[in-house]
Amino acid sequence: MKRTAFSIRTGLFLCLGTLLIATACNNNSSQKNTKPLLSDSARAANKRIDSLRRASYRNNDLSIIFLDATSQIMQAQMVLEKADYAGNKPQMVDSLIINSDSGDSLYYALRRMYMAATAFAETEEQRARFNAMTMPDSTKLWLQKHFKGSTPSGALSALTKFQNDCTVINKIIRK
Repeated sequence: MKRTAFSIRTGLFLCLGTLLIATACNNNSSQKNTKPLLSDSARAANKRIDSLRRASYRNNDLSIIFLDATSQIMQAQMVLEKADYAGNKPQMVDSLIINSDSGDSLYYALRRMYMAATAFAETEEQRARFNAMTMPDSTKLWLQKHFKGSTPSGALSALTKFQNDCTVINKIIRK
């Protein structure tokens, strides 16, 4: 009798353990394969907010945003080109871009440009990419994310990427 009760108890624990493991595996696989989807009402709210943002950007003249971004990129490129001739050391980028007022100005100009791009994005992928370029929401952290540890020539290639984004965003907005 003791043996039968022990066998039944052991069998129940094994079944319970198997059931728990199977449930955990199903939960993990379903979480990996699903994307966070917005409800229809959330999508409609986002579209309404974007239309209000687009209207406000038109009133504030979008050309100023692109001229400012392009100007800040060109100024940073000139500073980095001079530093590239002097030597190709990462510490130069830290002092010329990350820890300077010109880096702060570059951040604010590019942030405004990417925020406008988020409002005018044509697809959800574009919206996510442009919104990701505004993060983190701190001047120093953003500059460190994009320029920390890079040499002047590496920083120049990052600025070229920002310049290409500026051109692409300008085309999207001007459609």
